Amino acid sequence: MCGITGILKLGSEKLSSAELESMKLALDAQAHRGPDAKCLWSDSHVAFGHNRLSIIDLSTSANQPFYREDLGLTIVFNGEIYNYQELKEDLLSKNYHFLTSSDTEVLLVAYKEYGEKLTEHLRGMFVFFIFNHENRKIFAARDRLGEKPIFFIQTADTFYFASELGALKKLFPKQLTINQNAVIDLMENMYINLQHTIYQEVEVFQPAHQLVIENGKLNWDTYYHFPKVADYKPGFESLKSQVKEKLFQIIESELHADVPVATFLSSGIDSSVVTAISKEIKPDILAITMSTVEAHSDEASDATEFAKKLGIHQEIIKVNPGSLEVLGKLLKTMQPLADASLIPTHLVTESIASHTKVMLSGDGGDEVFGSYNKPNLFTNYGKNPLPMGSLIFSGFSFLNSDKKDKYLNDKNRFKLKGWDGFYSKNNISSGFEKIFRNGKPQNLIRKKAFELLPFYAENPEKLSFGVDALTRLPSDFLLKVDSAAMRSSIEVRAPFLDHTLVDLSFQSDLNSLMPHQQDKEITRDIYKDFAGKAHQGSKKGFSIPYQTYLIGSWGDLLEKLVQEEVSSEYFQFNITGILNLLQEFRSSPGQRVARILFSLLVLEIWLRVFHLEQEIDLKVD
Repeated sequence: MCGITGILKLGSEKLSSAELESMKLALDAQAHRGPDAKCLWSDSHVAFGHNRLSIIDLSTSANQPFYREDLGLTIVFNGEIYNYQELKEDLLSKNYHFLTSSDTEVLLVAYKEYGEKLTEHLRGMFVFFIFNHENRKIFAARDRLGEKPIFFIQTADTFYFASELGALKKLFPKQLTINQNAVIDLMENMYINLQHTIYQEVEVFQPAHQLVIENGKLNWDTYYHFPKVADYKPGFESLKSQVKEKLFQIIESELHADVPVATFLSSGIDSSVVTAISKEIKPDILAITMSTVEAHSDEASDATEFAKKLGIHQEIIKVNPGSLEVLGKLLKTMQPLADASLIPTHLVTESIASHTKVMLSGDGGDEVFGSYNKPNLFTNYGKNPLPMGSLIFSGFSFLNSDKKDKYLNDKNRFKLKGWDGFYSKNNISSGFEKIFRNGKPQNLIRKKAFELLPFYAENPEKLSFGVDALTRLPSDFLLKVDSAAMRSSIEVRAPFLDHTLVDLSFQSDLNSLMPHQQDKEITRDIYKDFAGKAHQGSKKGFSIPYQTYLIGSWGDLLEKLVQEEVSSEYFQFNITGILNLLQEFRSSPGQRVARILFSLLVLEIWLRVFHLEQEIDLKVD
């Protein structure tokens, strides 16, 4: 796990000394991603930079950018290739040789053998750029689900890329322009979807995509599509057996490292299953559990009970999730993200960084095996919307937001308009003008649902699996974990996101996955195999009570920052409307408004610490 950055000249113009200096600044900006080595390589038109977090082959011979003169190839790579040992054996049988024991070199040699079909052979999380010295061609790819981030800017003559937005900003010689559509998207969903970024000039290298740059031209291609037709009907017990066997295989490969490996252990199903299987494979595995002073979010008691039953070595990390100073620290390197668990995720990884470099998590379990029970809700209420459902749905528009939220709960949204009713909601679907002076709603999740719906014609109940995989999972959850953990120089691996497991679940019909219409029935039953009893309660996650904080000191800070009217210039905010909304919230707190206010606070802080590069006092009582 590392950080990468680069500048590629697309025309005849050569790299300048100023551009090479900017590469050094970019590497410094993301040094936390790889504190073990920092290297820069360049020729006349290509510059690669690498911050190394040593995980496989700790020797300096595996440092990057990695060059094999006999192959005429140089690579810069961030991530892990979990099947690299199997690939290496195959390549050895084809008379290739190796100078290191790293997965980086295997990736490079595999490209020599397979060319642009390389990605079809990979299991893992990755972003890489490979330069062919002979034909001057660049080949690049990002992993299937988007675990490893990469941002880029393309101009007429130059292609800039970096693992983090903060590093990319150091590379680009001009002022970046805030993208108002991304600001609106963040307010609607608390994250910015992959279709755009906070800056107009910056784009996201999309998951499951690969890129060839040749003779100054860019050719993009999608190398993977998850299944959208659920025509596999093995029955519950058979499918459970297949999933469990596959999880053992996946976790065994992801436990492989030349440094200590631990697991996250919350009170939830997914991290418990990953930890239990890890214990079966590696008996001395360490499980890390977060404990907070907030009773509603503290998971230590349930997680400890599970750990004791299985004899798992556990370490409990106590954190204070109310630290805005930590939020400000994180936002200095990344685009704005209003996922509040960003703070405790970083605090936990920071606390254990001294004695481990790799963590296994349960990330993706909800999206891959349940989709948050939405398929069951659709099956029960959304398959045949009421004949006058659309008219009734529109009739709720006269209600204020709180009453509308009350009457248009998820069940009623499905009853009235099916998937359209469900995906019509977002944080500011009512009261857009209270937040913004200009602009228009984005509704990108609803648009993605409409885009995917024809592909799910045979099994519309599984639409949300696809929507989740292409929206919140990469744009929010995976970016959050990468940003928070890598700020602590910790690599997080997610076994549930192995594409072979994703394929198995996505192609299985709903009755095989959840025959009793119980969310995540497969993984719930696997959990029961280990715990000896059914899972009780709901996962608390690394959540924080930002609604409570916003009633007090966080709300006071937000009011102060908004009244400075700095953000009004950049974000087209309606200052009066926002202040009124804050006062209404103080009088009658509600979760929907709390989400809006927290997103506003994130934007206010990000604007100052990232875009304007100002110092700001974030100490609050």
